Amino acid sequence: MKISDAQFDKLLDVQSAQEIKIFLAQRKMVPSLPQANTLRQHIGDLQNNLKKIRLGVVHTYTSELLDPWLLFSAALNELDLDIYHAPYGVTLQAAEANSGLVNHSPDVTLLLLTKEDLHPAFQRPPAGIKLADRQEIDNQFQHTVHGLVAALRDKLTGQLIVTILPSPASPGLGMYDDMAESSETLWWSQTKACLAKRFRTDFRGVGLLDFDQLVMQIGRDSFFDSRLWYSSTFPFTSEGALAVSNAVTSTAASLHLTKAKVIALDADNTLWGGVIGEDGINGIALGKEYPGRAFVDFQKRLLSLQQRGFLLVLCSKNNPDDLNEVLVDHPHQVLKNEHFAAQRVNWLPKPDNLISLAEELNLGLDSFIFVDDSDHECSAVRHSLKEVLVVQVPSRPAEIPGCLDAVARLEITALTTEDLEKTAMYSQERQRKSQLEALTEAGSSIDDYLLSLNMKMTVGLNDLSHLSRLSQLTQKTNQFNLTTRRYSEQDLAEKIGDENTFVYHFSLEDNFGDSGIVGLAIIEGDSGKRAQLDTFLMSCRVIGRQAEQAFLHTILKDLQEKGVEALSAEYIPTRKNVLVQSFLPDNGFNITVDGSGDLSLAGSPIHTDNDFPITIEGPLSQ
Repeated sequence: MKISDAQFDKLLDVQSAQEIKIFLAQRKMVPSLPQANTLRQHIGDLQNNLKKIRLGVVHTYTSELLDPWLLFSAALNELDLDIYHAPYGVTLQAAEANSGLVNHSPDVTLLLLTKEDLHPAFQRPPAGIKLADRQEIDNQFQHTVHGLVAALRDKLTGQLIVTILPSPASPGLGMYDDMAESSETLWWSQTKACLAKRFRTDFRGVGLLDFDQLVMQIGRDSFFDSRLWYSSTFPFTSEGALAVSNAVTSTAASLHLTKAKVIALDADNTLWGGVIGEDGINGIALGKEYPGRAFVDFQKRLLSLQQRGFLLVLCSKNNPDDLNEVLVDHPHQVLKNEHFAAQRVNWLPKPDNLISLAEELNLGLDSFIFVDDSDHECSAVRHSLKEVLVVQVPSRPAEIPGCLDAVARLEITALTTEDLEKTAMYSQERQRKSQLEALTEAGSSIDDYLLSLNMKMTVGLNDLSHLSRLSQLTQKTNQFNLTTRRYSEQDLAEKIGDENTFVYHFSLEDNFGDSGIVGLAIIEGDSGKRAQLDTFLMSCRVIGRQAEQAFLHTILKDLQEKGVEALSAEYIPTRKNVLVQSFLPDNGFNITVDGSGDLSLAGSPIHTDNDFPITIEGPLSQ
């Protein structure tokens, strides 16, 4: 849909890049290029600190015409792109040591490929390829793609996004294709699944961006421009180019911006239609008929987001009993009490409740996304808590289910066990706090409480099987993090492959459950007697249990056994990591004039295992 002059003027009054993006997405609007350039300038005026990202493009069809849309979409996602295009049609040569692409050192590399360029068989109609020949063609096709990705992965450290252009035409067998044994759609679907599996298994930091999903979203005729394809070998309409650019820059934003962790939800006219305190449980819109169906679908989307690893919390002005009745008794309520990591259902100002929720979860407010229908509440949060991203629920119920689809910080590039169990882990933490309160009231000490947990720590070293989670920890951990250095899976794989670098991690479990992998340390040696503590971090979920000291102690013991005599370290202060400013001196490091620390390992470790209320297990505890 085109943007009218009145709508465009309204957009120029919006004071947030993400809100402009959400406005466009909810209304399925695509600006003209002049409008996109003006909006990009407006965003630049609003935010002069857009995150700079280097993008490399390897392509077998024209890609430069994508640049205006990439730059506009990047601005919507609070990024500033520096784009380099490899020479047209050059693929393997782009992976050579001194190529322009390698020298550009991209944070993200986009591969724009066609099936026809990857295997000559695809220059013929797929319906005409014999079933007996397909497996061999498929093997050769995947071998070619795999080889190209391997060559680029070997020379580039950033994220690789692989795309393969779909056919602009419908299947050769037409509407019969889905029924045919030689179905073109089925063949291509199976090929993509195998390719994605090989990427997951063989590479780190490589993703398959499925253009077929974008075609399904906006329609084939809206995605492809045959005039541009035949005249300039550029396949996309403006709408298609924006869809591709949004997918690419959303991936870049999810990797390089502050990670969203919490979706804070209003209830009335957000999770259901109407006001529970006035309409009653039988009067709210939630069910099989319109508009209740839209709210049910929105809740299903939210549940999917929880299963991506995002925490759901309630932040509602309501009578707690009325709201709880819906969560417990309404037959069409999808989200139940157990799906919310925390709740604030009261009549306090919502900014105050968000601050309280952040304190309970021990998370920064910049990791919160606030979702509400009220102009007043959204304005209050925008004014008081500028670090919180505010998404106002559309007034039309039909638009509500997709109102979070355009939020780039809700995209993920990996999914870990910890993501799937995150809400349960916060529920366990509430149980720990209840036990602490009960013991304190009974006159017990903190030490008694920690011993009562029966904690077990498992420490691992150089384990490639946990790369996704370890990279995620470097990207998401801000408070208990000495240096806040961020590493991709590829970066960590390279460190683990270096014989002079040691990548330690630990998991922690107790009577209430397993917290998963929650700590990481990276030690870089010089093949001599000294080593440097590059990274030391721990999830905020386990702060206050002496896990950090037990982890450090285990590492020091292991370094001693490896012959390391001295460990140096540094604390790099940020706005968020003041929690660890005294960690080094508190643990025996001598702080020098420049602020760095040094610890001699020539003697005994600082502690013994018995100094901690934690049983240390695993190969490093032997």
